[in-house]
Amino acid sequence: MKKESLKKDFFENLSWSDLEQWAGSRVLSRGQGYHRSHRVNELAQTQTGSLIAWVQGKQKYATEVDVEKGELISVCTCPYGNNCKHGVAVMLEYLDHVKKKIEVPMVTEKDRRLALLEGMNEEDWDDEYEEEEEEEDDDEVEGGGPVPSKAGKTKPLDLKGFLGEQTKEQLITLFQDLSERYQNVREDLMDRQNLSKGSVSRIVSAVRKEIHELSSEPGWRNHWNHEGYTPDYSRVKGRLKLLLSKGHADEVVKLGKELLEAGINQIEMSHDEGETGIEISSCLDIVFEALPKSSLSPVEQILWAIDAELKDEYELCYGAESFWKKKQKASDWSVVADRLLERLNKLQPAKGEDSFSRSYHRDNLTNWIIRALENSGRNEEVIPLCEKEAVMTGSYERLVDALRKAKRLEEAEQWIHKGIKATQKQYPGIAKQLKDALREIREKEGNWLKVAAFRVEDFIQSPSVQTFKDMKKAGEKANLWQEIRAAALHYLESGKLPQTSPSWPLPETGVKEEREFRKSEFPMTSVLIDIAIEEKRPDDALKWYDHKKLKKEVFWFGESYQDDQVAEAVADHYPDRAIDIWKSIADRQIALTKPKAYVEAARYLRKAQSLLKKLKREEEWRDYLFKLRQANARKPKLIEILVRLEGRRIVESA
Repeated sequence: MKKESLKKDFFENLSWSDLEQWAGSRVLSRGQGYHRSHRVNELAQTQTGSLIAWVQGKQKYATEVDVEKGELISVCTCPYGNNCKHGVAVMLEYLDHVKKKIEVPMVTEKDRRLALLEGMNEEDWDDEYEEEEEEEDDDEVEGGGPVPSKAGKTKPLDLKGFLGEQTKEQLITLFQDLSERYQNVREDLMDRQNLSKGSVSRIVSAVRKEIHELSSEPGWRNHWNHEGYTPDYSRVKGRLKLLLSKGHADEVVKLGKELLEAGINQIEMSHDEGETGIEISSCLDIVFEALPKSSLSPVEQILWAIDAELKDEYELCYGAESFWKKKQKASDWSVVADRLLERLNKLQPAKGEDSFSRSYHRDNLTNWIIRALENSGRNEEVIPLCEKEAVMTGSYERLVDALRKAKRLEEAEQWIHKGIKATQKQYPGIAKQLKDALREIREKEGNWLKVAAFRVEDFIQSPSVQTFKDMKKAGEKANLWQEIRAAALHYLESGKLPQTSPSWPLPETGVKEEREFRKSEFPMTSVLIDIAIEEKRPDDALKWYDHKKLKKEVFWFGESYQDDQVAEAVADHYPDRAIDIWKSIADRQIALTKPKAYVEAARYLRKAQSLLKKLKREEEWRDYLFKLRQANARKPKLIEILVRLEGRRIVESA
């Protein structure tokens, strides 16, 4: 009985924080909802001191809560298996019994719940795995996804052994029965029959028809009501597999071309998060598996795969990776290179195609030509091709990379300057990449003065902690960090560019950029705060934080994140300021009057609570929490969360 008594003490000493740490705030809230709506029935204790009950969802679940190695655990016949809302509800029901001094009966050994929790049969598991309805909101995975739990383990079916024991007549009867009950089984058997009789065209026609039908309707998903449509290509995939297994690779490849074209059109019409693309991609995996087994020559196989990837802008051809892993002859790649070069020379823009799209498609084709040239050993042709295309499409970075790879650094620098001049107005992103390439060349040379100069320009263009750290690394290598740092901070405060000072110690980068520096309001308090935190200067962090609040500056990313960072940074030196900041963040969240915002508010309140406890000011925390509850008495969801922060045992809660 000692073990049972220890468990009883453990249960009764649980606080809301303990329960939240165990299940998570979201699951805890749902469990509270289940408990309030009286969904827990027939609560009992087992001989070992654990708790067991029925919990009513869409179905009736058997749930057990126990203690193992000093930690709370639960198992349940629901799809999620353990540490679920049903376990929370059982725990709360037990503690409610304790508060009301209601005796909890002992369970009998023949109780059905014990049998269910030991292991359900297949029919029980299938039923339990149905999606559960929620009154307040939809079920989501509680702890990583639906997984068979201790309560849901079943013995695997020995299908091969079972079928082996049947007579021929029994097997015929079995498959006749299955074909009558399940349409997909009947269709699969008909496909196999057609193949055995040589009627391949029937299956090909059926697949073609299904591709046309499936791709005619776009996939969609409404995340507000969890409705949507995702086309089911499993039948297409199964038939492609069947055709390939019976040696009809050519038919699979032909169907694959049609599938890719139809699939691209469908995805362009669809509005989902990639579910439609995944369905189509799984079928194309079979097509790429069939490609090397087809009657196409190696050259035609490579060109088929390249054409598919050139058409695909939605990652449908992920399965092509398996094809490219197969080694191809250099002579075949050489023929491919010539074919693609011929195509590039004849390439004409599509009707209505803008210059960006034209360059994009031309660059993609050129990339494949370069790959073919390299795989065929014709490396000497790569750079001349890149030079020609750089002028036509602005693909200077590709050319610079090729020149650097060939150790032709002087030419690389010449093209970097040409590229920056040609692209900096229309395509500043390309100019930035070229500038980075020049900086990398200077790093290889060990010219840290020039590298630091580049990093200073990057910081001025995009002030952030990251560009500050990059600048620091280069500045330290150049032994000029203190001078650079002072000038950079002065820039953030005043807007004065470091390079305008007569005493500026860094050389020019050698890159002439005709761009305007963005106009910013100085001082740039947000960046100054971040840097002060990074450098562990709490006084300056508070100084600029107060300046920001005084000016009522608003940032697109919201205030809470940086406010929290400031509070964390100053907590040791200015605990009262940290506590005030966390309370302020919590107040803003509470003012939103949304359950999710209340949960977010609790996160910051816990930080204030922890710091006050560290300072031995628990009474101050209790007074604050009491006033907070009084001020928000009409917000039951918030009160529920605030109760958890009291730190008292659940059995002591009102």
